[in-house]
Amino acid sequence: MDLSCLMRPRKICLCKCVSRADVTEAVAGGADTFRKLIEKTHATTGCGTCYQEMYAAFREEKEKAACQLTGQIGLKF
Repeated sequence: MDLSCLMRPRKICLCKCVSRADVTEAVAGGADTFRKLIEKTHATTGCGTCYQEMYAAFREEKEKAACQLTGQIGLKF
C-alpha cells in the first residue's frame, strides 16, 4: 500500500514533506526554474525518488501560471 495516499495533503517528497500545494506556492512565489523550486522547498534532496513526480508537478504549475498570464487554456493530449 502506498502510504502517501493517506496523508493530507498528499506529499510528493516524503523526505522533506513537500506537498503539491507547496509546489504551487513556490511557483507563485517566484520559483521560475526547477533549481529555484528545489532551493525553496528542498524537495528531491533526500533520497531523490520523488524527482520525476516533483518535476512533473513543477511543469504543470508553470504551465498553469503561463496560461493565467496569457489567458489561454492549457491543453493536454
